[in-house]
Amino acid sequence: MIFKIHFGPSSFYVFINTNPEEVFEFLKEYSSFSILVVTFLFFLPLFWLRLLVTSINKFRIKYIFDSYRLYKIIGLCVVLLLGLKFSGLIEHNLPYLLSRSFALNYKDSKYIDEFNSQIEKTSGVAEIKNVGINNTFIVVIGESATSSHMQLYGYYRETTPLFEEIRDDLSIYQDVISPNTSTFHSLSKALTLGNYEDPKKVLALPITTLFNKAGFKTFWISNHSPTFNPSSALARISNQAGIRYFNSKEVVMNNLKHDGELLYKVDEALKDQYPNKVIFLHLIGEHFSYENRYPKQFDFFQDIPKTPFRRRAVYQKINQYDNAVRYTDYIINSVFEKLKTENTNNYLMYFSDHGEEVFQDDDFYGHLEDRPTKNTFKVPFIMYYGKGFQFPDDYEFVGNRKYMTDDLWHSIVHISGIESTFLDKRRSIFSKHFAERKRIILENQDYETFFNDE
Repeated sequence: MIFKIHFGPSSFYVFINTNPEEVFEFLKEYSSFSILVVTFLFFLPLFWLRLLVTSINKFRIKYIFDSYRLYKIIGLCVVLLLGLKFSGLIEHNLPYLLSRSFALNYKDSKYIDEFNSQIEKTSGVAEIKNVGINNTFIVVIGESATSSHMQLYGYYRETTPLFEEIRDDLSIYQDVISPNTSTFHSLSKALTLGNYEDPKKVLALPITTLFNKAGFKTFWISNHSPTFNPSSALARISNQAGIRYFNSKEVVMNNLKHDGELLYKVDEALKDQYPNKVIFLHLIGEHFSYENRYPKQFDFFQDIPKTPFRRRAVYQKINQYDNAVRYTDYIINSVFEKLKTENTNNYLMYFSDHGEEVFQDDDFYGHLEDRPTKNTFKVPFIMYYGKGFQFPDDYEFVGNRKYMTDDLWHSIVHISGIESTFLDKRRSIFSKHFAERKRIILENQDYETFFNDE
């Protein structure tokens, strides 16, 4: 009703696997008094049904549940379910959607538990090639950052001025998209073995587990609270890290914490004397509510932005989003400066879980898969390498490669100098053996043609 779409099982699947703060912020951002009234009216018949049952019990109507009437009720239910199934209306049925979502979640978890238990018995899972040197790798995971709003990618506003200053030191990949528009679905593929061609492995061999097996000390530093579901992809990935920190663990209803509060944790990780370290820094980035994503001194954009949707509320949202992008530029460059002081073999990778639509191609802001635009899939992908970085023998930089981040696991393993029986260099954006493939989104749509055909 809010977005003029209906939610399928995957939408409820995301809610099962997300964290409390994102659910509350979603409700805060999109709910209103009228929505609450309609919701109340929706549930009103349930209260009426309860009163009816109470009345029936009060007057003790006999034989209401005798075997004859019970058969009629069962038969009616079967006919109703068959009607919903063959008419397609079952896809709009809330109890069905909820039960199917929980079933999918249980089925996936069971398969992955069995797969990962077999990995424990497998040799050659991970072995570091860069022996005799210290390695420090930082993987910055952005949130809801679309490259369409980044100056570095041609946006008309100065949203990434610090990136611009060091442009010549960066490897910028111009044509990268996420496989989905939700954090759960996109990162469950990006940071595990799963991809479009092999969806069953979306929770298999998390990247943190792989680094552990290669002898790295793993850090997970996050500005998100843990998920509701301890068996979700993000929980499986983050829980495998040796050192974990969640800045927003106790913040749910009014999350005003900014990513700058994570920087001291990055300092602590860099000061750790362990020879091989990988730091995963999960930002809250540009996640709505946008105005909560940056401190007041970064309230930079206040003019009227370019947009076909001419309303004051639209201008405000765009300005808030662009301010959040500018603040992320500051955060990542702060991490750059820290990494540059390291006398190790090091790199910094920055990508986003998914993009965001902010009144650019649609009269809408957010990242719903049932209301997709190019901007909800387009993400930044940027690399910085320290001096003397030990590149793989088959390294090759081609900035315009068409790439989707469901293959990111292979790219991270490859650029980190780790050998693994599971590594496929055809899926690494850094390899001369890279093979472009169809980038399938929305279950069966080719990204290259889907938006052009609309």
